[in-house]
Amino acid sequence: MNLIGLDISKISTAMAIESNEKEYLFSYNNKKLSNKWNDNIKHICNIKTYDYINSDDYSISEIEKLRQFVNIANDVLKDILETINIEEETIIQIEGFSYSSSSGPLIDLVGIASIIRAKIFEHVPNIKEIKILSPKSLKTLSCEFSYGYTMIEKGKKKIVLEKVLNTNNNGVKGGDFSKHDMCQAIVDSKINCILTDYINSNFEEIMSMKSFPKPLEDICDAHFLKETIKLK
Repeated sequence: MNLIGLDISKISTAMAIESNEKEYLFSYNNKKLSNKWNDNIKHICNIKTYDYINSDDYSISEIEKLRQFVNIANDVLKDILETINIEEETIIQIEGFSYSSSSGPLIDLVGIASIIRAKIFEHVPNIKEIKILSPKSLKTLSCEFSYGYTMIEKGKKKIVLEKVLNTNNNGVKGGDFSKHDMCQAIVDSKINCILTDYINSNFEEIMSMKSFPKPLEDICDAHFLKETIKLK
Protein backbone atom coordinates (compact mmCIF):
# COMPACT_ATOMS: atom_id res chain seq x y z
CA MET A 1 0.00 0.00 0.00
CA ASN A 2 1.21 3.50 -0.88
CA LEU A 3 0.27 6.29 1.55
CA ILE A 4 0.46 9.95 0.49
CA GLY A 5 -0.13 13.11 2.52
CA LEU A 6 -0.32 16.38 0.59
CA ASP A 7 -0.53 19.93 1.96
CA ILE A 8 -1.07 22.35 -0.92
CA SER A 9 -0.53 26.11 -1.04
CA LYS A 10 0.78 28.66 -3.51
CA ILE A 11 3.95 29.50 -1.58
CA SER A 12 4.74 26.18 0.12
CA THR A 13 3.35 22.81 -0.92
CA ALA A 14 4.58 19.74 0.95
CA MET A 15 4.17 16.01 0.42
CA ALA A 16 4.95 12.90 2.47
CA ILE A 17 4.96 9.46 0.88
CA GLU A 18 5.29 6.02 2.44
CA SER A 19 5.95 3.20 0.01
CA ASN A 20 7.82 -0.09 0.28
CA GLU A 21 8.31 0.59 4.01
CA LYS A 22 10.25 3.80 3.31
CA GLU A 23 9.28 7.43 3.90
CA TYR A 24 9.94 10.30 1.49
CA LEU A 25 9.46 14.05 2.02
CA PHE A 26 9.06 16.73 -0.65
CA SER A 27 8.77 20.52 -0.57
CA TYR A 28 7.77 22.84 -3.40
CA ASN A 29 8.21 26.41 -2.17
CA ASN A 30 8.99 29.97 -3.24
CA LYS A 31 12.01 30.50 -1.00
CA LYS A 32 15.59 30.36 -2.24
CA LEU A 33 17.45 27.08 -1.87
CA SER A 34 19.92 29.00 0.29
CA ASN A 35 17.13 29.95 2.70
CA LYS A 36 18.03 28.80 6.22
CA TRP A 37 15.21 26.31 6.61
CA ASN A 38 15.48 24.94 3.08
CA ASP A 39 19.17 24.45 3.72
CA ASN A 40 18.51 22.83 7.12
CA ILE A 41 16.09 20.21 5.81
CA LYS A 42 17.66 19.41 2.45
CA HIS A 43 19.22 16.22 3.85
CA ILE A 44 15.79 14.78 4.70
CA CYS A 45 13.58 16.43 2.08
CA ASN A 46 13.63 16.79 -1.71
CA ILE A 47 13.24 20.53 -2.32
CA LYS A 48 12.20 22.38 -5.46
CA THR A 49 11.81 26.17 -5.59
CA TYR A 50 9.78 28.43 -7.87
CA ASP A 51 9.71 32.15 -8.68
CA TYR A 52 6.43 33.92 -9.35
CA ILE A 53 6.82 36.74 -11.87
CA ASN A 54 4.92 39.88 -10.94
CA SER A 55 3.96 42.34 -13.64
CA ASP A 56 2.00 45.58 -13.85
CA ASP A 57 0.11 43.86 -16.64
CA TYR A 58 -2.70 41.90 -14.97
CA SER A 59 -2.93 39.33 -17.76
CA ILE A 60 0.79 38.59 -17.74
CA SER A 61 0.79 38.12 -13.95
CA GLU A 62 -2.15 35.71 -14.11
CA ILE A 63 -0.66 33.63 -16.94
CA GLU A 64 2.76 33.46 -15.26
CA LYS A 65 1.09 32.38 -12.03
CA LEU A 66 -0.81 29.68 -13.92
CA ARG A 67 2.44 28.55 -15.53
CA GLN A 68 4.03 28.00 -12.12
CA PHE A 69 0.92 26.22 -10.80
CA VAL A 70 1.23 23.77 -13.69
CA ASN A 71 4.99 23.38 -13.12
CA ILE A 72 4.42 22.55 -9.45
CA ALA A 73 1.59 20.14 -10.27
CA ASN A 74 3.76 18.35 -12.84
CA ASP A 75 6.62 18.06 -10.35
CA VAL A 76 4.31 16.69 -7.65
CA LEU A 77 2.94 14.10 -10.08
CA LYS A 78 6.43 13.17 -11.30
CA ASP A 79 7.69 12.67 -7.74
CA ILE A 80 4.69 10.50 -6.88
CA LEU A 81 5.10 8.25 -9.92
CA GLU A 82 8.85 7.92 -9.37
CA THR A 83 8.45 7.08 -5.67
CA ILE A 84 5.43 4.84 -5.20
CA ASN A 85 5.06 1.22 -6.19
CA ILE A 86 2.56 1.65 -9.02
CA GLU A 87 1.51 -1.99 -8.73
CA GLU A 88 0.16 -1.35 -5.23
CA GLU A 89 -2.99 0.52 -4.23
CA THR A 90 -2.63 4.13 -3.12
CA ILE A 91 -4.49 6.14 -0.48
CA ILE A 92 -4.11 9.92 -0.54
CA GLN A 93 -5.11 12.49 2.06
CA ILE A 94 -5.06 16.16 1.07
CA GLU A 95 -5.61 19.13 3.35
CA GLY A 96 -8.55 21.24 2.24
CA PHE A 97 -8.77 24.99 1.97
CA SER A 98 -7.97 27.33 4.82
CA TYR A 99 -9.61 30.74 4.99
CA SER A 100 -6.79 32.28 7.05
CA SER A 101 -4.83 35.16 5.57
CA SER A 102 -1.54 33.31 6.10
CA SER A 103 -2.50 30.92 3.31
CA GLY A 104 -2.54 33.72 0.75
CA PRO A 105 -5.49 34.68 -1.49
CA LEU A 106 -8.12 31.94 -1.45
CA ILE A 107 -8.56 32.14 -5.23
CA ASP A 108 -4.89 31.23 -5.72
CA LEU A 109 -5.14 28.38 -3.22
CA VAL A 110 -8.17 26.96 -5.03
CA GLY A 111 -6.38 27.38 -8.37
CA ILE A 112 -3.20 25.48 -7.54
CA ALA A 113 -5.00 22.85 -5.46
CA SER A 114 -7.46 22.10 -8.26
CA ILE A 115 -4.67 21.62 -10.79
CA ILE A 116 -2.67 19.31 -8.51
CA ARG A 117 -5.74 17.29 -7.53
CA ALA A 118 -6.77 16.87 -11.18
CA LYS A 119 -3.27 15.70 -12.20
CA ILE A 120 -3.23 13.13 -9.42
CA PHE A 121 -6.79 11.96 -10.07
CA GLU A 122 -6.08 11.52 -13.77
CA HIS A 123 -2.58 10.03 -13.78
CA VAL A 124 -1.83 8.12 -10.55
CA PRO A 125 -2.75 4.44 -11.03
CA ASN A 126 -4.49 2.17 -8.52
CA ILE A 127 -5.93 4.93 -6.34
CA LYS A 128 -8.02 3.25 -3.67
CA GLU A 129 -9.17 6.47 -2.02
CA ILE A 130 -8.64 10.22 -2.09
CA LYS A 131 -9.81 12.06 1.00
CA ILE A 132 -9.90 15.82 1.58
CA LEU A 133 -9.50 16.84 5.23
CA SER A 134 -10.40 20.25 6.61
CA PRO A 135 -7.56 21.92 8.53
CA LYS A 136 -9.43 21.42 11.83
CA SER A 137 -10.05 17.74 11.07
CA LEU A 138 -6.34 17.27 10.42
CA LYS A 139 -5.50 18.79 13.82
CA THR A 140 -8.08 16.57 15.54
CA LEU A 141 -6.83 13.39 13.88
CA SER A 142 -3.22 14.35 14.63
CA CYS A 143 -4.17 14.65 18.30
CA GLU A 144 -5.83 11.23 18.25
CA PHE A 145 -2.83 9.72 16.48
CA SER A 146 -0.31 11.08 19.00
CA TYR A 147 -2.25 11.11 22.28
CA GLY A 148 -4.99 8.55 21.80
CA TYR A 149 -8.50 8.61 23.25
CA THR A 150 -10.53 7.39 26.21
CA MET A 151 -13.81 5.50 26.07
CA ILE A 152 -16.25 6.85 28.67
CA GLU A 153 -19.74 5.78 29.67
CA LYS A 154 -22.61 8.14 28.85
CA GLY A 155 -26.24 8.00 29.91
CA LYS A 156 -28.14 6.67 32.92
CA LYS A 157 -30.87 4.29 31.76
CA LYS A 158 -29.14 3.30 28.54
CA ILE A 159 -25.39 3.42 28.91
CA VAL A 160 -23.37 3.92 25.75
CA LEU A 161 -19.64 4.22 25.22
CA GLU A 162 -18.32 7.44 23.70
CA LYS A 163 -14.83 8.08 22.37
CA VAL A 164 -13.26 11.21 23.87
CA LEU A 165 -9.94 12.39 22.50
CA ASN A 166 -7.15 12.96 24.97
CA THR A 167 -5.57 16.41 25.04
CA ASN A 168 -1.86 16.98 24.55
CA ASN A 169 0.45 17.26 27.54
CA ASN A 170 -0.40 20.97 27.88
CA GLY A 171 -4.14 20.31 27.99
CA VAL A 172 -4.81 21.60 24.45
CA LYS A 173 -7.57 19.92 22.46
CA GLY A 174 -6.69 18.64 19.00
CA GLY A 175 -9.02 21.02 17.20
CA ASP A 176 -7.23 23.94 18.83
CA PHE A 177 -3.69 22.82 17.96
CA SER A 178 -1.26 25.51 16.83
CA LYS A 179 1.61 24.82 14.44
CA HIS A 180 3.88 24.41 17.47
CA ASP A 181 1.42 21.88 18.96
CA MET A 182 1.46 19.92 15.71
CA CYS A 183 5.24 19.81 15.83
CA GLN A 184 5.20 18.72 19.47
CA ALA A 185 2.71 15.99 18.57
CA ILE A 186 5.15 14.53 16.04
CA VAL A 187 7.75 14.21 18.78
CA ASP A 188 5.25 12.85 21.31
CA SER A 189 3.98 10.24 18.84
CA LYS A 190 7.46 8.66 19.08
CA ILE A 191 7.34 7.52 15.46
CA ASN A 192 10.72 6.35 14.27
CA CYS A 193 11.14 8.43 11.11
CA ILE A 194 13.44 11.00 9.53
CA LEU A 195 11.17 13.93 10.41
CA THR A 196 11.01 13.00 14.10
CA ASP A 197 14.79 12.71 14.22
CA TYR A 198 15.19 16.13 12.59
CA ILE A 199 12.73 17.86 14.92
CA ASN A 200 14.35 16.30 17.99
CA SER A 201 17.75 17.54 16.84
CA ASN A 202 16.46 21.11 16.35
CA PHE A 203 13.65 21.11 18.90
CA GLU A 204 14.62 24.07 21.08
CA GLU A 205 15.23 26.43 18.17
CA ILE A 206 12.05 25.43 16.35
CA MET A 207 9.78 25.70 19.38
CA SER A 208 11.27 29.01 20.51
CA MET A 209 10.30 30.74 17.26
CA LYS A 210 7.22 32.94 17.46
CA SER A 211 6.35 32.24 13.82
CA PHE A 212 6.70 28.59 12.83
CA PRO A 213 9.18 28.33 9.92
CA LYS A 214 8.22 27.38 6.40
CA PRO A 215 8.53 24.96 4.73
CA LEU A 216 8.83 22.87 7.91
CA GLU A 217 5.30 23.86 8.97
CA ASP A 218 3.81 22.33 5.81
CA ILE A 219 6.03 19.25 5.94
CA CYS A 220 4.69 18.55 9.45
CA ASP A 221 1.13 18.78 8.10
CA ALA A 222 1.95 16.51 5.16
CA HIS A 223 3.50 14.01 7.57
CA PHE A 224 0.32 13.83 9.65
CA LEU A 225 -1.88 13.69 6.55
CA LYS A 226 0.02 10.56 5.63
CA GLU A 227 0.28 9.03 9.11
CA THR A 228 -3.38 9.54 10.09
CA ILE A 229 -4.45 7.31 7.20
CA LYS A 230 -3.30 4.50 9.48
CA LEU A 231 -5.98 5.32 12.07
CA LYS A 232 -8.41 3.40 9.87
